[in-house]
Amino acid sequence: MSSPLQIFAFFCFYCQTSAVRFQPSPAQIVTESTEVQITCSHDDSSLSVMLWYQQREDSLSMTLIGYGYANSEQNYEGQFEKEFELTREDTLTGALTIRSANPSHSAVYFCAASTQ
Repeated sequence: MSSPLQIFAFFCFYCQTSAVRFQPSPAQIVTESTEVQITCSHDDSSLSVMLWYQQREDSLSMTLIGYGYANSEQNYEGQFEKEFELTREDTLTGALTIRSANPSHSAVYFCAASTQ
């Protein structure tokens, strides 16, 4: 039997304004080998770039998974393209999908938005 994994999703933002509101996804406990989607949305249409980060429990640093623009190709860092999929519905919303969750994906995931 597969053991449950904990996938935590919290959101932060990086931009030049402090009036942006992010809608967070709740923390998730998932079964190994399942597909997991974490969504992100904000309310500032001038923030065209959405970035996704992973912070593992044993690390104080965050690792960039990738970033992208609405209706455009998404850009991944290193090995992350095989494990994750980034999607953008529009400028205000996006999602990070873990293709097949395994224990190495137990982490806190951050969404960020920027003008560049």
